Amino acid sequence: MSIALILAAGKGTRMRSLLPKPLVSFHGQPIVSHLINSFKETGISDLFLIVGHEAELIKHVIGNQVNYVDQPEQRGTAHAVEQAKEVIDWKNKNIFVFVGDSPLISADTISWLEEHHKLTQASCTFLTATFPIDLPYARVIKNKEGILTGCVEEKNATPQQLRIRELLSSHFIFKGEDLFSHLDQIKADKDNEEFYLTDIIGILLNKGLRVEALQIDDYQELVGLNTPEDIQWAEQFYKKTKNNESCQH
Repeated sequence: MSIALILAAGKGTRMRSLLPKPLVSFHGQPIVSHLINSFKETGISDLFLIVGHEAELIKHVIGNQVNYVDQPEQRGTAHAVEQAKEVIDWKNKNIFVFVGDSPLISADTISWLEEHHKLTQASCTFLTATFPIDLPYARVIKNKEGILTGCVEEKNATPQQLRIRELLSSHFIFKGEDLFSHLDQIKADKDNEEFYLTDIIGILLNKGLRVEALQIDDYQELVGLNTPEDIQWAEQFYKKTKNNESCQH
């Protein structure tokens, strides 16, 4: 049994829209609806949207497709997840934590992530890809043997780490107990006082728990949409993907 938390509390100022980012239109639907639909396609119906900025408007538009968790004060991704601790029944469950601005992630990718996580009995499994373009995402740190040793946010990365092309875009699945028993060990970022969920990877690894980085082939699936320009190229990618699918049938 799995539960999905979709993070949709931020302002999304770079989108230059009067609407909150989760509701900006992408291919005729709010951005966040595509991810909700992908989860539902996999059979996961226990969905929670974590909302903050313009929460009431989002609840009104999305309606009863999902449950809601409020994050009135936005203090980062780990802080957002913390708000769900008292709301969801997380014991003996796997918990997806996805950011809501990624409408290109397919149901197949979500299912593969869940299967891999169960198969490896990992505490945490997250999606990565090799990105040929520069994006402000966390870097996946591995040793010479290719074993995961940690992750670092771009703004905290060394020049050497910034050259790493394998990035993660904050799409995770956790064992519920391992997630919620370690969240409070994440420290606030020294610059902006936000709590980053990526920091839990190092915490789990230091405890000797298993963390898996699952690399997918198409990096474009993982890109979060932050600007009108992002929407534009993602629309093209979406159409191309749908055309390819219809040609295969």
